[in-house]
Amino acid sequence: MIVYQDDLISQALSAAGAWYPRVGSGVLTGYYELFGLIEEWIIGFNNSVTDVQETQEIDKHKGRRIPYNASLFHFILYYAPPPNYPFVVFGDNALMFGSFGGKRNDRLSVSFPIYSDIESAFTALDSFLTNHDIMSLLHTKKIKNILLRDIDEQFANALRKKNSQKYRLSSLKEVNYCIYDVHSTLALHGRGFSNLRWRLNQFNKSKHRVEHIPLSESREQVIHLIGQWRKQALRDRGFSYVDMRSDRFGAGFFENPASDTAREIERADRKANSIITDKVISRVLKVNGKTASFNLGYPLGFDSNTVVFAHAIGISDISVPGLSEYAQMDFWRMLREAGYGYINDGPTWRKGLAVYKDKFRPVLRERYYWAAMKILIDGCDR
Repeated sequence: MIVYQDDLISQALSAAGAWYPRVGSGVLTGYYELFGLIEEWIIGFNNSVTDVQETQEIDKHKGRRIPYNASLFHFILYYAPPPNYPFVVFGDNALMFGSFGGKRNDRLSVSFPIYSDIESAFTALDSFLTNHDIMSLLHTKKIKNILLRDIDEQFANALRKKNSQKYRLSSLKEVNYCIYDVHSTLALHGRGFSNLRWRLNQFNKSKHRVEHIPLSESREQVIHLIGQWRKQALRDRGFSYVDMRSDRFGAGFFENPASDTAREIERADRKANSIITDKVISRVLKVNGKTASFNLGYPLGFDSNTVVFAHAIGISDISVPGLSEYAQMDFWRMLREAGYGYINDGPTWRKGLAVYKDKFRPVLRERYYWAAMKILIDGCDR
């Protein structure tokens, strides 16, 4: 069961006018409510954007360049896993996702999935940080830094130049994203796909027995697979640290939200319920009778006609040669059938992963940053 309970945080967020999961109302019901709130905000936002510069600024939220964080599903998967305490701030012209993370909820992370211009994002952040109750919360929890996630080059440059009395840029970490043309990759035409074809043939020649099973029927096995993958990554591949909380949370939250909460769903917005069950796509494969692969993702953008899909989770038993490639292509065929033309497969966080991604031949590479900032507000920097 998901529980978000920290009275200090909830009181501060309430005073700041932010959305957060209310204890007692049902966590799922709260997220269904959030779908409607964001939908209403987007309508007002689109109606308010009339300036040419602002229109150009939000154009990046259309077409194949939609940012990886531009989705409510992104917020749920990356900000909501306990012990994080997630929240959303509805600014005048900027939407802000955030969470208080860590075991003590003393690490603050935020991002701006959509905004009319960078100054509107700065205004929303400034207003949030200078709210009296938020300032008191930061001081009480001794929060001295903010992590601003998924900002583009233009935003990073503005942050470098910004002379603020509220925060100061400490460092920038580059994060790269790859975008793929689904039809091009699945066609496998050309020498560039030679390694991928070889790996697929390697798997197929082994004559494995492959079964497709619903996530709702394999949740526990999938969570076990994620744990095993993490152990192998730490032991066999020399990774110093692998955080799989979002993967485990995604397997549980998205497996079938309505399955064991019938009364809650009756009270919830049925349209929002259908958004989750219809839009989030998952694929679980059994290989030779064993749960061996799990893939999951969701549409990017706030337009119902989007053709860009976020491939957020991809886990396969690394002891089976070629399975990772086979499972990914199998999943992408599902996405093509669902009408998606482009895929953003998330951050590239190590060199080996970059090599793996290259075999699928991305058509675009986007560079984003995570900005670490020191809070300068009186009482928060001591």
